[in-house]
Amino acid sequence: MDNETKIIGRCPVCGGNVVKTCKGYRCENNTGEDGKCGLFINGVIGNRKMSDDEIAKLLEKRSILLDGFATKEWKAFPTVLVMGDDGVISMESIVARCPRCGGEIRVGAKAFNCSNYRQEGNPCDFVIWRNIGGHLMTLDDVREICADGVTSREIEMYGENGAIYRRKLGLSPDKTKVIKV
Repeated sequence: MDNETKIIGRCPVCGGNVVKTCKGYRCENNTGEDGKCGLFINGVIGNRKMSDDEIAKLLEKRSILLDGFATKEWKAFPTVLVMGDDGVISMESIVARCPRCGGEIRVGAKAFNCSNYRQEGNPCDFVIWRNIGGHLMTLDDVREICADGVTSREIEMYGENGAIYRRKLGLSPDKTKVIKV
């Protein structure tokens, strides 16, 4: 590797360095016809240019919540990019199970919503807003609330007067909403 090569992270397939190229990101062992590794990540996914930091986080955590993807008709949507052990990236909108009804919690532009909101007879209106008290909810936050009923750590938020405070977020006793605990 030359001095100008930018290393982004570690390859999930072979453990080599992932480097930036003109078309995206590839494993250093993915060169020529006899490359030992086939990892290549396109620099544009879902009509959205990926940043080096986003790819580094995806390589490290294997999943990342991002906004700004677009359909062929240019309708914007958020999604979770998930990288498998084979280096294949998929888009997933389901992030957890609804603690209220067992439906699927899906990522939306403003909130994480239960997929059973239109269920006839017994619709579920469970929602976790993406911004609570000035804190942008992470995948870990949402998954902990849905699975365990509360976040494992206190979250920094802001009051109406701008004062910073820390609280855990959890389910209300009737599991209808998220509250500060």
